[in-house]
Parts: sequence; C-alpha cells; structure tokens
Amino acid sequence: MELATAALGSLLLKLGTLLAEEYKMQKGVRGEIKFLQAEMESMQAALKKVSKLPAHQIDDDVKIWARNLKELSYDIEDSVDTFMVHINYAPVSAKPHSFQRFFDRTIGLLTKANTRRLVADDIKDIKRRLHEVAARRERYKFEDIAAQPDTSTVIDPRVPALFEEAAKLVGTDGPAEKISILLTQGKDVKLMVVSIVGVGGLGKTTVANLVYERLRGQFDCQAFVSVSLKPNMKQILSSILRQVSKDTCTNAAEKELDELIRSIREFLNDKRYFIVIDDVWNEEAWKFIKCALIDNNLGSKVIVTTRNVVVADLCSVDGARYELDPLSNADSKRLLCKRVFNEVEGIHSELEEVAKKILKKCGGVPLAIITIASMLASLPNKTKYEWYRVYNSMGSGLEKDNTLESMRGILSLSYNDLPYYLKPCLLYLSMFPEDFVIPRDVLVQMWAAEGFIIEEKGRNLYEIGERYFGELVNRSMIQPADNNEDCREIACRVHDMILDLIISLSAQENFAIISQGPQLMSPECTIRRLSLQGSQVDSHKQDSKEEQVILPAKVNMSHVRSLVAFNDAFQWMPPLSTFSVLRVLYLKYFLKKNNHPKDLGSLRHLRYLALRGEPETELLEEIGNLQLLKTLDLSSTYRIKELPASIARLRQLENLIIPSWVKLPDGIGNLISLQHLGLLDAKYSPNTLAELGNLTELRVLTIFGLDNIINVKTFLQSLSNLHNIRTLFLRGSEGLRSLDLDCMSDQWRVPAHLQNFNADWVSIFSRLPRWFSTLSELSCLSIWVRVLRQDDLQLLGALPVLRVLKLEVAIWIGYITEERLVIGIDEPFRSLVEFEFKHFSRCWLVFGQGVMPRLQRLELYFRVQEREGGGFDIGLENLTSLKHVTVRVDCQLARIREVEDVKTKIRDVIEIHPNHPTLELSIEQTHCMKHDENKGDREAPEQRSSDDESDMLAADDESDNGSEASKRR
Repeated sequence: MELATAALGSLLLKLGTLLAEEYKMQKGVRGEIKFLQAEMESMQAALKKVSKLPAHQIDDDVKIWARNLKELSYDIEDSVDTFMVHINYAPVSAKPHSFQRFFDRTIGLLTKANTRRLVADDIKDIKRRLHEVAARRERYKFEDIAAQPDTSTVIDPRVPALFEEAAKLVGTDGPAEKISILLTQGKDVKLMVVSIVGVGGLGKTTVANLVYERLRGQFDCQAFVSVSLKPNMKQILSSILRQVSKDTCTNAAEKELDELIRSIREFLNDKRYFIVIDDVWNEEAWKFIKCALIDNNLGSKVIVTTRNVVVADLCSVDGARYELDPLSNADSKRLLCKRVFNEVEGIHSELEEVAKKILKKCGGVPLAIITIASMLASLPNKTKYEWYRVYNSMGSGLEKDNTLESMRGILSLSYNDLPYYLKPCLLYLSMFPEDFVIPRDVLVQMWAAEGFIIEEKGRNLYEIGERYFGELVNRSMIQPADNNEDCREIACRVHDMILDLIISLSAQENFAIISQGPQLMSPECTIRRLSLQGSQVDSHKQDSKEEQVILPAKVNMSHVRSLVAFNDAFQWMPPLSTFSVLRVLYLKYFLKKNNHPKDLGSLRHLRYLALRGEPETELLEEIGNLQLLKTLDLSSTYRIKELPASIARLRQLENLIIPSWVKLPDGIGNLISLQHLGLLDAKYSPNTLAELGNLTELRVLTIFGLDNIINVKTFLQSLSNLHNIRTLFLRGSEGLRSLDLDCMSDQWRVPAHLQNFNADWVSIFSRLPRWFSTLSELSCLSIWVRVLRQDDLQLLGALPVLRVLKLEVAIWIGYITEERLVIGIDEPFRSLVEFEFKHFSRCWLVFGQGVMPRLQRLELYFRVQEREGGGFDIGLENLTSLKHVTVRVDCQLARIREVEDVKTKIRDVIEIHPNHPTLELSIEQTHCMKHDENKGDREAPEQRSSDDESDMLAADDESDNGSEASKRR
C-alpha cells in the first residue's frame, strides 16, 4: 500500500507542475491532465484508508489493485518527465552563434510541437488504463473493507518465547543477570524503568521473561503484558488490572479506559509491583500505559522491551537502557548444535566450515539461528552439500520454506510499522550486496534522486533524508557502521536476515530486480530498478573479461529508474543508451566496448551519477547535457584529472564530490544550486576559491591546500558570503607552518549558521580564531592549536550548543601554553556531551564544580614525561554525568615504575568517582620506554614484549567493560 502511496505523491506534484502556464498544451489536453490529477487524488485517498488496516486484513485483490496503481503512477510520471525534459532541456550547441545552433533551435521548436502531440497520445492510453484500475476499485469496494471491524484472531508470534524450556535457551543467562542487577542494586525507592532494546528476533521477550520469573516473588503484585504493533489499549490495561489484582477484579473488561487507569493506580497505590511491558512499538503506546503506573516510592520496577531506540530512551528516563547484544560466536554454535543435533557441543568436522559461514550470516540473532537450524534438522542427509544448499539460499529473499516464512513474518512486523515514506527507502537497500557498507550521504542522495524524500516547508531535502536514515537506525532496521565527529551515524550495514526480508518484499512488490550474472530472464513485470552484483575484479584479467556476454537484448530496460553495478558486473551490463528514463546510475567501472562516452550524456533524466574505479576523462565530455543532475560523485576515481568546462552548465547540481587532485574549470561559481562541494584543492583550482562566494546555497565544504596567506584571505572573503554553510572541513598542506583564520577584512561576515568545524592535524592554528565566539549554532568542533590560553576556554565554554569538542595542543617553538588551565563556572560548557583533549606539553586541565553538566564521554591524552611528579587530581568528580573515560598514556622515554604509578593513580581516581564510569586505559609507545637501573629492571628488556602484551590485554578488558556500560545509557 505504502509504496503505491509514495509513487502517487510524487506523481501528483509532477501533474501540478505540468498544469503550470509555461507548458502550452493542445486544446483539450489540459482538461485531460486535470482529470488524471483528480482521479489520482481520489485513488490516493482510498489507498490511505486501506493502508490503515492490519496487514492480515488486506486481501490479495487489494494488493493487486495497489500494485497496478503503483505501476500506472510510475508510467505516468515517466511520460510527464520525458515531456518536461524535451521542452525544457534541449542540448546546447558548443558554439553559441553558429549556424549549428540556429539549426538546433529550429529542430527544437519542431520537436517540442511533436512532443506535445505525443503527450496527448500517451494520455489516451493512460486514461484507458486508469479506467481499468478505477473499475477494479469499484468492483471490490475497497473502502467498505476498510470500514469493517477486524474480528479475526491473530496469533502473537512472541508467545512461544514465554514458555520456552530453560534447557533449550543459550546465551540468555548473562543479559538476564545484568538486568536483574540493574533492577535490584541501590536503595532508591522511586519507580525504576529498564528498557531492553534490540532488533526483532534478538531474544528481548525471552530475556525479559527470565528476569520476570527470577524476581517476581520479591514484589507484592506482578503483571506481564504484550503491546504489539496495533495495540488494543483497553485489552492491555484490563490484563494488567486482572494480573496485579490476581483476578479479584472480575469486571475489568467492562470498564472504560479512564476507569481502567484509575482502578490500576488505586490498586497499586500501596503496593510494590513488578510489571513487564513487552514489545512497545511507539511513544504514544508507552505514554498511555505510563498513566497507570503510579510512582508510590516503594521501589517498584518496570521492564519495557522495544525495537525502537527512541522509545527505549523515552521509557528509561529514570532508569536505564539495556542494548541486547547478538549472541557470541561460541553461544551461536552451541544454539545451532542444540537445535540440529540435540547436543550442546560438537559439529561434525566436515560440517565445521559451512556451519561457520551459516552462523556468520545469522549474525548472532537467535531467531535466525533457530530458523536455519530447523531447516538443517529436517534434512534427511546432513551432508555438507545439503548444508551448503541451505547456506546459498540464505539472504536471497527467494527461498520458499515454512520456517523462513515464519521468521520473515516476525521481522516483517518491524517493516509494517514503518511510516509510508520509509518503506521505499528501506527496500532500496535490497539493491546493495550482502555486508556492503553503505555511506549515509550516498544513500540519501539516491533517495532524493528517486523522489522518495518528501519535501517539508522550510527544511532542506538532504536534512530530511538524514532524519529518515536516523529513523531506520533507531527502529533497528539498519545497523550503524561508522560515526562521525558529532557521534552521528555516517554509514550502515543491513543484517543478513533483514536483507533476506527486504529482498523478499522487493520481489513481491516488483520494487527491484537483482542479478548476479548475465543470465537474467526477462521478468513478467516491468523492471523499475536493477542491481547487477558481480564478483571482485581482477585488474590483471580485466581485458580478457571484456568478451563476456551482456544481458540479453530482449530484456526491456526502457523503464529502469535506478541502475547499480558492483564489481565485474560492468562487463555484462547493457549499453547505457537502452536506459531512457534512468535517474540513478552507480558504476564501479565503465566498459567502453558496449558504451560510447556520448551515451552518458544522453541520459537526460539522470539525477544521481557515481563513478568508481578508472573511468577516462573523455567519459564526462557530454556531462553538460545532464541538466537534471543533482549529484556527481567521482570521489573514488583515479584517472580523471580535470573536469570539463561544460560542468558549469549544471545549474541544478547540488552535490559535487571529487578527489583532491581533480582540477575544476573556471565557472564553478555558476553552480548556484550547489550545496555540497567535497575535496576542493586550492593548489589545483586556485580560481575556484574566489568563485566560492557565488555558491550561496553551499552547506558542506571540504577544502585542501590553504598553504599561503593569499589563499587564506581569498577563502575567508568567499566564506563571508556563504550564509548557509553548516559544515566546514579544512585539510592542510604539509608546507604550511601556521594557519591563521583571523586575517579578514573589516567588512567580513561570520558564517553564523556553522554547526561543524573540523580541521586535521596538518591544519595547525596559531591560536583559536576569535570569531568562533559568535558561532551560536556550533555543535561540533575539532581543532589543533599551537597555544591554548584561559580566555580560549572561556570562549569555547560560552558556546551554547557545543556538544562535541576535540581539542589538541601541539608543541611549537615560541608558543608556550600555561601548565594549569582551569575550566570554571565562567566557562560551563553546558551542552558538551563528548570531550577529547590531547596535548604534547605540560598543559593540564582542571575541572571546577558545576562545569560540563552533560558530559558523558571524556578522552584524555598525555605524556608521562610531561606529567612527572604530578598526580591525577583534576576535579574529575565534578563531572556529574560522566559515564565513560578513555585515557591514552604516551610512555615515550618514561620508566616502567613511572608508568605503573600513573596507571595506579588513574584507576584510583576513576574508582572514587560517584558515577563509577567505565575506564578504557591505553598504554602507547611502550617500545620507547626507559628501564630502571635496579637489577630487576635491567632484565626488563627481555620481558618487554610480554609486558606490552599484558598492558594491551588490560586495555582490551577495560574496553569491553566500556562497551558493557554503554548498554546502560
């Protein structure tokens, strides 16, 4: 349903544009378009009604109708786009006053008239198909179905987890024990809520039930209720009332909601209670249930399980959030053995290798392991060949097996809970290979090119897309793979079992076709998106592979909107000239044999273009014809040294990402829509520095090579015009001895909306720029300085929304930093959450009372030699929200006893901190240590390697403790 709704939303915007006065239609055609618009709006309203039904209540006829409507919407949109491209974006002649230009213009006028006639013909065919879809809607009375109450009984898939025999459980004792300790430690009598969060199938219900059975006897009354995706709040509250009253309240089902809440509160008023609220999907459900949970200061406890991190944080405001980890490799193997062989240990030697591969795909998710184990146990012959057959079917999304369908059913609850705008975004990830790390920016740019991101007034489209990405992370549908300096996810992976689900859903919805070889059969449905997933390229054998067969010519590519080709799939992909409405093109390599460079310039619908590998510069000769292009990503290309001058014609280009060595032509200032310019090197493109000031929509800029005062002044002058700049990355030059950003003119304007400033270690500043004091929106700062003063700390501490600060102080002749700097109440850093301080001098920070009230993570680096004779008395106890401390100790030229003394002092300070934060202690440069002169230490060199190893092991142990603590954030 939601995919059709999304397609219709995009189409209706296009139809509205087409009705604008600038498009002169034949008589009668304008009325036909208005008719299409009205009919589609009516269809959209019907879809929204039906989409509110539970998934099990939507029958096949409704699904077929919605699928046909979606396909029709795509075809109409393709026709509208083709018309608009022909009318608005005719090819531009290289010579503006030549006879060729006159000829092109004359032909263009004739073409436009012909195009309008073709639109009229298209509308006739579309109208016929629309009548068919409308007739089906009328015939089956879909709105009447939506109006009927749901009287069916759905079996809750979590029920078996509540009654699983303890002997069959694996890996649950550790989490159950830790959550039990969380609930019982301390003497706080306030109501405590612990949330357990994790992806579907991870065992949240099982662990919660174990804790419930273990602790329930310590409370006056107890209850265990499941909320589910479409909660019946009256039924849930009635169940709580019956359980806590031990069925003494016999008329619970007859009460209204407000009566139920009052009755529960009255009953619990003088009782110590323990309640498990299982499977909470949204904030509204929790807020409703919380009304019944009175805080009577008797030490009552509540456990909430959820797949949503936002819900978990909301529930555990006065408690703790426990992130349930996947099973370890050892526990995964034990669970597989128990389910397949009814044994705890031991897999037959010939099955060892394939078992490891199977468990890797399961990723420690118990539901996945149990599902696959059921398939393996049912095999008549447990040979490695049979096991490999099962392994090869995993993650394909196409295997038809009852046990797999059951697992997909559980996981699909998370998919069904997604809002309509997120469903196409998630299904788009089915086009990426297994274990592929997908950068967030790439994904958001692809979503935008496909039209999946819904515009919101006053909001930037890419910011909205980043919010979509964050929602999928919070809902445990994708796994964050990397974080940036602002602790935000910048890449993701898809768990193999989620990938299996979305590939299956993608096939059902005809969303995308995935091919892992050139033998693609012509599908019955129209291909809208095509993912070609080849094997790794051997550069030495690349030439011989050019003889491979391409996909069959009979496969129609004329409706493909997205084409992604990985590894050697470029060898067998069809010619680009066959993709007439392509919007997204991602190629790891480019093969000349089947493609002429001009083919790329003929893709007039293209919005997103990413090339990888070694394409030649000539490939981009016709780039100026791609007038709808929004993103050009050449970041991982190696042969392109210069962009053609025609790129300056791409006035709709919003993202330009290139390697640092690529020279930009003059005229980049014409790209007035540009929002992201990546890896601009002033050394190769000095003229572009002055043109930057014309790019007033620029939001993200990464710049290299500010290696002289002239370049710096030119850059600062341009920067004063960039009123929308949000993120600035400076990458220095080896030849630059100092960087000073205070050398601006009197008329210079501060980039007031700057949120993220990041300078690498080469870009060392003589001191902190004074204009930073005006950056009221700055939330993330990473900077190296040669000197740090007390007034610098006052400047930084006053920044109202600074969340992440990475501050490094270098040693430089002529620059002396004070040995003791105090962060006092005058520089409170009231929003700071993460602070990293690194110095190479004797400089040391002391934290006063009341400072950094929100700081959770602290990382310190120092040299033992610079701290000789000093303690670790820095006021750490004044950081009242501290949860994790990392200390990196540089042992260069230090003695063993000095290092041991430092380690002891650090551990002592952490031990007495009231929050008991976790410690990650890293001992570095141990190979450069001195050794004491007594006899025992004279023998130390022979023992050094083992000592270093033990230090690393200690650090690893403490790192593990840190990760454990992160679960209780």
